[in-house]
Amino acid sequence: MAASRHTYDRAHLEAYFDRIALPASKRIFDISSLPDQGKCDFLNLLQKHELVKVPWENLTQHYSWHRVVNVKPPHLFSKIVGNVGRGGYCMEANYFFHTVLLSLGFDAFMAGARIHNPATGSYGGWTHVVNIVMIAERRYVLDGGFGANGPSKPLLLAHDHPEQQVEPADMRVIYEALPQHKDRSQRVWIYQHRFNKDSGWVTQYCFTDTEFLPADIENMNFSPWLNPQSFFTHKVVAVRFTTSLETDAEEGKPRSPNEAELEGEIDGAIIVNHSYLKWRRHGKTVKYIEFQNEEERVQALERYFGIVIAQQDREAIMGTAAQIGVAGGAAG
Repeated sequence: MAASRHTYDRAHLEAYFDRIALPASKRIFDISSLPDQGKCDFLNLLQKHELVKVPWENLTQHYSWHRVVNVKPPHLFSKIVGNVGRGGYCMEANYFFHTVLLSLGFDAFMAGARIHNPATGSYGGWTHVVNIVMIAERRYVLDGGFGANGPSKPLLLAHDHPEQQVEPADMRVIYEALPQHKDRSQRVWIYQHRFNKDSGWVTQYCFTDTEFLPADIENMNFSPWLNPQSFFTHKVVAVRFTTSLETDAEEGKPRSPNEAELEGEIDGAIIVNHSYLKWRRHGKTVKYIEFQNEEERVQALERYFGIVIAQQDREAIMGTAAQIGVAGGAAG
């Protein structure tokens, strides 16, 4: 008998749909009776709202006194649904979305992933996780916890079958052995991204067909959370996708995209990388802000993500390597 998994009830799902600004007319609480195409359409819709409204970010590690990254589903719900603009890094964002998918009736499992190191051409340990959803005997990979070069929609698991990521960029998976494999008969899925059709494919990470359990996710979480060699522990990052109907927020007003703006198609991403913010749309930078101090970064998180950081949490970063303006701090 399959082990039971945590799920969210209807009230939780209602609150989640509110959080991701999903119109009432498009809400479905049980997908089991939908035709296969209906399941695919709803999955695409959910992933778009998730990517735009729930960012990949590591603020808990820097803007909190406790700095504890808890990946238990009840806590993830409280953190993400209860706080406008908040998300989490891969273990948080993807495990949370996995629980949502299970709660809606999708046939889904989590798979571990290894991040590719372009400097060495090799892959690291299990420090990332993705979701795999099965519909009509076809499998799709979903990833809301990687960043601007990650999948912008459910990507069919088919060898070398490119799809548009954010125009003019493309994405694909290939099914191959890794350079590090001693057993050359082994195969894994390798996710790749290219900025346009004239540029080369750049490998981002690989993942397996093997299901990872909640206990695996909890164990894997220690690496990005506590590993001093991980950039997460000394650098503030936040990324969310944007839509074609979004405009620049009015200065001084915390803001997260609304229902009307989410009717647009994904056209880019807003990236906070320690000391700067960059907004890229269709492969071009349309906004760039270099932060001179902590206040400017906090204001940018409010203005472009809707994240309001309480004063006591702002104070928690003071004197650390992640603080803007600290000598010897992380470079942007």
